[in-house]
Amino acid sequence: MIKISYLLLLLIPLLGGWGCNKKSGAKQLVVINVLDKKFFDDCHISDSINIPFEQLGEFADTLDQTAHIVVYCSNYMCTASMEGARMLKQKGFYNVWAYEAGMAGWYQEKLPCTGPAHEKYLTRENKPIERTEKDLIISTQDLQQKMASMKIYSN
Repeated sequence: MIKISYLLLLLIPLLGGWGCNKKSGAKQLVVINVLDKKFFDDCHISDSINIPFEQLGEFADTLDQTAHIVVYCSNYMCTASMEGARMLKQKGFYNVWAYEAGMAGWYQEKLPCTGPAHEKYLTRENKPIERTEKDLIISTQDLQQKMASMKIYSN
């Protein structure tokens, strides 16, 4: 019995704390704003990074394919977040989501943002549109939970 207990003590660190929800031991979350730098600088989700859409594929090559990745753009009408999520799936990433509400949705919910927030799109009506890839879409609530429980990537 002592040998089994000793073996378990050795294995627990390798198993990531045996299900403990510690931020330091959590999987990595990468929250990517794919808008041009001008829009990122005006307003972005706090702790997110800016990788313009055209550079997303190249940047993805630097990431661990087990990372949890959320791609977002301006609002529901913008297609860059879904296109980015599709491209990452095709590259072999499997924990990928598009935050379709975008920066406007986050801002309108009064969630943590960085920047002066002067762009008009932030306050315009932002209604969901029908998408076929529902499994690729993450809700505001689910994104908040991921950001609270995971280690967030910063470049």
